[in-house]
Amino acid sequence: MKKIVLFFITLVATACGALRPTTCTVHPTFYKYRYVYIMPTGSVTGSTGVYTSYVDNRVHGGVTRTTNPSDMMSGILMQKGFTLLPQLDQNKLSETLVLSYGETGHRDVGLLWLSTSTGIIIQFRDAQTNDLIASAEAEDFGSTEADNVRYAIQKALEAIFSQPRY
Repeated sequence: MKKIVLFFITLVATACGALRPTTCTVHPTFYKYRYVYIMPTGSVTGSTGVYTSYVDNRVHGGVTRTTNPSDMMSGILMQKGFTLLPQLDQNKLSETLVLSYGETGHRDVGLLWLSTSTGIIIQFRDAQTNDLIASAEAEDFGSTEADNVRYAIQKALEAIFSQPRY
């Protein structure tokens, strides 16, 4: 009996995968920029607890969430005082950042690997020189893939904006 209890304690203790730490670099000139152009992104949809009935061939139960990374990042950047540009303006290139977003992959984390985290990377580049001005990489997990992306974006942008101003 003790061996069985010890086995389950060991299983639970080793089954929890930790999220990778958020990493970020910010160039001292980051706050000289006033405008941001965000590269378009597609929507991310995730579902949980959904099943399809074979009787009526319909989807039942669960939660489905959709998020568009561009929309989420634009809201946070507007809160921080940046002006969003719908397209690059040649007259404002010296004060404009181009924001790119990408997913770095998925990883099983959580108790018994029942949760999957999503990793993202965000890069701010100078619109005129294409120099990397700020970058952050984060991962997180929620109840759906859309939640994973939403939480990871929040972590990445918080890391960038928490850096000291020079």
